[in-house]
Amino acid sequence: MNWLELLIGANNVLSVGIGATAFALQLYLFFYNRQSRVARSFGGLLICVVYVYLTDLLMGNAQNPHLTESLLRWQWLGIAFTPTLYLEFTRAIRRVVQQDHFPLWLRIGSYVLSGVITLLAVTTDLVVHNGTVGQGAALRRAAFLQPGPLFYSFVLLFVLALAWGLQQTLAARSRCYTHAARRRMTYLSIGFIAPALGVFPYLLIMGWPAVLPDAMLWIMLILGNIAVGVMLALMSYAVAFIGALTPDRVVKHRLVRFLLRGPVAALLALIAFGFGRTIERALGVGQYTLALLATAAAIILVQLGVELGKPLLDLALYREGRAEIARAQELSQSVLTTADLRQFLENILAALCELVQSNAGFIAALEDGALQREIWCGFNIVAEEIAGFPLTEGAAAQSQDGFILWNDYWLVPIYDRNGAEMLGLAGILKPRLTLPLHPERREFFDQLLLQAQVALDDRRLQQAVFSALTPILGELGEIQRRQGLLRYGGASARDFTLTASEDLPQWVHDALAHYWGGPRLTENPLLNLKVVQRAAAVHDGSPIKGLRAVLTEALEQLRPDGERKLTAPEWLLYNILELKFIRGQKVREVAMRLALSESDYYRKQRIAIENLTQIIVEMETHLRDGDTAL
Repeated sequence: MNWLELLIGANNVLSVGIGATAFALQLYLFFYNRQSRVARSFGGLLICVVYVYLTDLLMGNAQNPHLTESLLRWQWLGIAFTPTLYLEFTRAIRRVVQQDHFPLWLRIGSYVLSGVITLLAVTTDLVVHNGTVGQGAALRRAAFLQPGPLFYSFVLLFVLALAWGLQQTLAARSRCYTHAARRRMTYLSIGFIAPALGVFPYLLIMGWPAVLPDAMLWIMLILGNIAVGVMLALMSYAVAFIGALTPDRVVKHRLVRFLLRGPVAALLALIAFGFGRTIERALGVGQYTLALLATAAAIILVQLGVELGKPLLDLALYREGRAEIARAQELSQSVLTTADLRQFLENILAALCELVQSNAGFIAALEDGALQREIWCGFNIVAEEIAGFPLTEGAAAQSQDGFILWNDYWLVPIYDRNGAEMLGLAGILKPRLTLPLHPERREFFDQLLLQAQVALDDRRLQQAVFSALTPILGELGEIQRRQGLLRYGGASARDFTLTASEDLPQWVHDALAHYWGGPRLTENPLLNLKVVQRAAAVHDGSPIKGLRAVLTEALEQLRPDGERKLTAPEWLLYNILELKFIRGQKVREVAMRLALSESDYYRKQRIAIENLTQIIVEMETHLRDGDTAL
């Protein structure tokens, strides 16, 4: 076995794996966390890593020296922008824990400088020159350039950006208030240099000394790739939590499963492919016969392993609250949906029809005094046939052996466990057997009906639970969202205000509706805004007067300049709010005065309240920023 070839192949597999991992992590952050400035800036670093590793792979198989040199020069597009993107990433981290005053000119200048470095590297010999390919069997794929006059200046810039970013990351860690936030910032600090390790052209500094064994280069590259991969995973794990407005357990579970099913599966598939190619050459079988089989087997086994290892994975991820998570998962799997109920009742109905030798029947649920057809089921029964069935024994119906005889049907009411409330109705069409039923058949019939009773009763209780939970789902989502804002201290904690709530326009509408007094004004959440509290201090300490003053001030900012006109378009939003809420006129009167239909009035009123809400948000933000500056 040629060990050098094996090392080269292993390095290529790891290079592809790291490139695929960086690409997969970028996709994950884009789809699940793109609202986070930290995630977006880290995605830029991942793009550089993917680009540099892609050019490395292309150079490994390039036979044309001119193509190799061109790829080496164009690789600097990813190398040159790495320091700039590190600055952006560091700035985003700083904004998580404190107000950032990074000069705009410095940001723009860094991008311009990176563009100039790329242009010089591609078109001149000032940064790099004279592409070189390593000599010998082991180094024939180790292509690199020689340093130009400006290369070491770039190295200094690269190191300064990396050192400053790492220092700022450690400073941000010291400002984190919670143990979980500090732990994740530690992971971020450990993996901070991973993109730099992945893109920096080390061979430009000294090449590869001829006195050292050829295999050592590839061993060092393999170890370096493993380190880069581990640190990228740590860094991405930490970044995934910053700005995520979902519970930690959801972020953790989603990311780990994504890594296992994506990058890990891809890496193992590549390893299996390389192993298959090696066995093919050793056995002398056709190309790609074993390699493709090994790849397919690796992909299938990884997916199977993830599913079979789910209990252990959950045990590792949910160290706290495992019992609650287990109950929630069991509940989600045990929920009885309408489709589940219909399928179960169909099975019950089939057994009932077979028991009494009938060709058709139905089981319908009773809700709000009517049989709900979306839940009934039957064989060759038209839905309209159920409409006239009696729900209780009446004058027009006969009763025998516990059955209601109605036309050609045997009907049996289904009650709850207490026998107090009717849940539904079961009906059998023209049975061959006659009443009374044989005791054994009747006992089996009652057992089947009891199962239907339990299913309908549990379904009713489940619907009651869902009805009770539905009103608080929005509040639970808001708690999870605010938990995401408060994971880290500093600026994120300052963003934990009412102005971040999606209910803010409704609160503004409620305050306007009770502008002159009422519970929607006196109990309004807007009373907790800083701008309202400041206004209250001016109005004898009354929060109600303060909120009314803020609404008035915001409305005045919405008022256009010049003489007021009722039908002028620029006055429309102000006129709607002033006439309807301040003067208290009715909707029809306001719509007639403004020459609007009522439907158009409501659309314009919603727009007016949204504009007024935005003004209040700006007032609150301006006051908060002023307090921060002080």
